[in-house]
Amino acid sequence: MDVNKGQKKHGMSEINLTSLVDVCLTLVIIFMVTSPLVMQSGIKISTPAIAKASTTKVQTELKANVHLKPDGLVQFNGREIEDAVFADSLRLFLAASKEKLVVISAEGDVLHDRVIAIMDEAKQCGAEKLSLIRRK
Repeated sequence: MDVNKGQKKHGMSEINLTSLVDVCLTLVIIFMVTSPLVMQSGIKISTPAIAKASTTKVQTELKANVHLKPDGLVQFNGREIEDAVFADSLRLFLAASKEKLVVISAEGDVLHDRVIAIMDEAKQCGAEKLSLIRRK
């Protein structure tokens, strides 16, 4: 004889909040850790219009010319320079410059992350304006 035969089985009537709170707290921690990565400073890039390019005046201000080669060498104002000395040289050059303009060019085989790394280093050294040019 089954004693419980006439009784209906009742499901769990309460929600287990412990696992829900654990999941929510885990998500909050993940968002707190990843939010600084999303909010990193970026580099604003604006492309000059053709009309503006033809009406610009000739500049007599010194500018830093950086050229990247595919073999990893960096030319700073026409001279090859080592990576260890590049940041210090650029910082000294920009300290004497009024406009703090850095012109970056690269050959076709140079990886984009190398160009971005040089742009980032130039901003950290005090460059206020960055210019990218393409050499043929």
